Amino acid sequence: MSLPSKEDARLCAAVIKEIAASRGVARDAFAIGKLTTSVAKLYSKGIRDHAQLLSAALESFDAISSAAQQTISSHSAACPDQRPE
Repeated sequence: MSLPSKEDARLCAAVIKEIAASRGVARDAFAIGKLTTSVAKLYSKGIRDHAQLLSAALESFDAISSAAQQTISSHSAACPDQRPE
């Protein structure tokens, strides 16, 4: 397995930065990790065009974010806050 060229690495980094900025997760290490993994998988599948990679990565990231939010919501409902009154 060979490493991507500098241009391809820049393409992936640009897509990651664009999505992170638009979704407000630029300082969330976990979200950036998930986003990086998604972009890398899409790149490995052969998506090399910026617009196509951006679109597919946005869909993937939104699906991951939605699933995570649902998990958090269901956990919060199952375990209500036990704060003393």
